[in-house]
Amino acid sequence: MTSATHIAELDPLEELLLAAGRGDRDAFARLYNLSASRLLAISMRILRQREPAEEVLQEAYITIWKKASQYHPDRGRPLSWMGTIVRHRAIDQLRSQNREPRSQASLDDLIEGGLGADIATEAPFDRIDDGLRGCLEKLQSKQQKAIVLAYYYGHTHQELASSLDTPLGTVKSWVRRGLLQLKECLDQ
Repeated sequence: MTSATHIAELDPLEELLLAAGRGDRDAFARLYNLSASRLLAISMRILRQREPAEEVLQEAYITIWKKASQYHPDRGRPLSWMGTIVRHRAIDQLRSQNREPRSQASLDDLIEGGLGADIATEAPFDRIDDGLRGCLEKLQSKQQKAIVLAYYYGHTHQELASSLDTPLGTVKSWVRRGLLQLKECLDQ
C-alpha cells in the first residue's frame, strides 16, 4: 500500500493533523474548523466559563500546531490526542487559579449514582470507542470511577481521595492499576 493510499483511508481529522504535522497551514485551519467546537466543549466542561475556556483552547491549538508532527495514528484518534492537550491546559488553568474542576455536589452525584450511561453519552469527545467502553466496564468499580473522574472530569488524585474518603496512596494505586489493565485490554 502506498503512502498516498494509506492517507486516503484515514478519517479527515487524521489526514489534516498529519498534514499539519508536515507544516501545512491550510490543513491546520481546516482541522481547527472541524474540531474547535468539540474541543471547546471539553474546556468549557472543566472551566465552566466561556472566556477562560476560549483562551485555553487557543493555547491548546498553538501546542497542537507545534506538536502535530508527534501525532501517530496508531496511538489513538486525533480528537482524543487533541482533547488530551486541551484537558491538560484547562486543568493547569484551574490549578493556577486554585479552583475546583467540578462542584463537589456533581462529583458526589457521580460517585453515588455510578457511571453507567455517562461513559457512553457524556464523553468529551465525539464518542468513546466501543473497545474502550468495554475495557472500562471490565475494571473494578472503584478503579473505573477513579479513572473516569480523573481523566474525564479533571479531578486530581487528592480530590479523588477526599471525595471517595480513601487514602491518597490507595487512589493512586487504583488509577495506576486501572490504567495498566486498560492498556492490556486495549492491546488485545
